[in-house]
Amino acid sequence: MHALFDMFRPLLRGAAKRYARVAGYDEAYQEACAAFLHAIATHHPDAAPFPAYAASRVYGDTRTSMRRWWLAQERTAFQRQSEEGSHEEWDEEPERKGPCCSAEGDSFDRVDQRLTLLRLAREARLAPREAAWLALELAGLDTSEVAEQLGVSPATVRTWRMRAVRKMRERALNAGLSLSDL
Repeated sequence: MHALFDMFRPLLRGAAKRYARVAGYDEAYQEACAAFLHAIATHHPDAAPFPAYAASRVYGDTRTSMRRWWLAQERTAFQRQSEEGSHEEWDEEPERKGPCCSAEGDSFDRVDQRLTLLRLAREARLAPREAAWLALELAGLDTSEVAEQLGVSPATVRTWRMRAVRKMRERALNAGLSLSDL
């Protein structure tokens, strides 16, 4: 087994490098190793030569794994825990320490955050319905109030929110911000 891993180490490293941006090199390398073990277990000599089969399995299975990882991160990055209850970290006001704790500093930070959010929304080219959701959300309305005011169901409002947040997140990431910055 060690000899096989040594022989195919460049393949495993190549797959890990290709998908390292999603979950990190170590995670991608582990997925590549798991895919390689699966290739060893499922290879049929009559079907294809092992090196070609192993490369196909390693790259394909690692890509699938990393895609699942990425989609899970995307779905939960800005998701609220509940409509009425507590919100995730991105929705809560961070604790301030030091001289910025004055009322002026907090209001300036809120205005700055709001302007950044509005700029992201403009650059993300939100659809009119998504922009309507954002405007009402920034006005302080919750999902049911937005739905009532716009004459749609709360599920529709949640869909608009999901699409708007996804577009703004993509724009922010393209601009060089990380998820921790958001």
